[in-house]
Amino acid sequence: MKKLMRFTVALALVCACIVPINAQSSTLAKAQSYWLNNNELSGLDAVLAVESLGLDVEDEKNNFTLNYSFEAPTNSYGDEITYEEMDAGYLAKNIMALAAIKSDPAKLKLKDGSTINLIDLLKSKIDENGNVDYGSANPESSTAYTMFALAIVDESYNLDKLGLNLTEMQLSDGSWGYNGAWGGPDITGWALAALSLCNNTYQASIDKALAYLASIQIDNGGYSGFGVNCNSQACAVWGILEYDIQGVKNGTYNKGTGNPYDLLLQFMQEDGSFGASLDVDYGNAYATVQAALTVGVYENGSLIDNIKAQYDEMLNPKNDQPEPTPAPAPVTPSTPADKSITSVKTGDDAVIALTVSSLIISGGMYLFIRKES
Repeated sequence: MKKLMRFTVALALVCACIVPINAQSSTLAKAQSYWLNNNELSGLDAVLAVESLGLDVEDEKNNFTLNYSFEAPTNSYGDEITYEEMDAGYLAKNIMALAAIKSDPAKLKLKDGSTINLIDLLKSKIDENGNVDYGSANPESSTAYTMFALAIVDESYNLDKLGLNLTEMQLSDGSWGYNGAWGGPDITGWALAALSLCNNTYQASIDKALAYLASIQIDNGGYSGFGVNCNSQACAVWGILEYDIQGVKNGTYNKGTGNPYDLLLQFMQEDGSFGASLDVDYGNAYATVQAALTVGVYENGSLIDNIKAQYDEMLNPKNDQPEPTPAPAPVTPSTPADKSITSVKTGDDAVIALTVSSLIISGGMYLFIRKES
């Protein structure tokens, strides 16, 4: 009986050393599952959310359906409009979504057969002083999304004038709002993310925004500008993640023991959707989109960087053809081949290390049991 117990303990030690490799978090898996089960995408924000989670909209195996036509775009009311009629922010969001699904916004074919360059069109909506044509929208979010889009599709574009204009829209308390009023965490998060694209050029404005968010944060980690709600929490946390993802993970932006990202996850429902408030047990479409995007950034890194990587890959596709294997060096009689060397073809060194470790432990277990017997 004693030998059996020793064997069981030793076996448990071996099993404990075998851990999953590259396992994704349960939160990410749950969010992905929701979208795979609810694969009808309502618009551009849904595209960005899904791509943030690491799900490719254009991948046929995901079976996504997009209720939006880039060839014949519509406004938020469902009315067909031209790209020329769009405000800069909405045009920028179209560019971001196209880049995310690996469709070139510089060569977009419209339903009438013509081709339009949305990147040049967006640049034409920015004047020499960095003011954007925001139409009937608001200059704060239009400027932020214009900066996002240009950072993705033209890394040589100087964002400083746009950033400077954005800092001049910042309210005295450090927030941003709608047309210079009603400052809150939502647009403050977007502005924070946009200014982070200018490195530390506008650090004073970033610090002021972070101080504002800290001033409206309550002990559970929530931002209470308009009462703690999923939409505002997601937007604020997204902005901070784009600026300092490790700070969020390390607790830099906690209030007491309340982490702002952990608080966001409390809105998550059993099916992977997100409720608008903490006291509901059902999902809300807009809250789910905003929160899913933020979860994706937390898990996979910057939305801007990831879309840029996909856009760059589209412009410069990798050669999937395997490189030819070089011929082995000839073996001469004076240099006998070393038959003790075995070639292992694998892309995962961790698997090799894991196997070797397991064998070593198993050998030790065997000697231990044999000695005891």
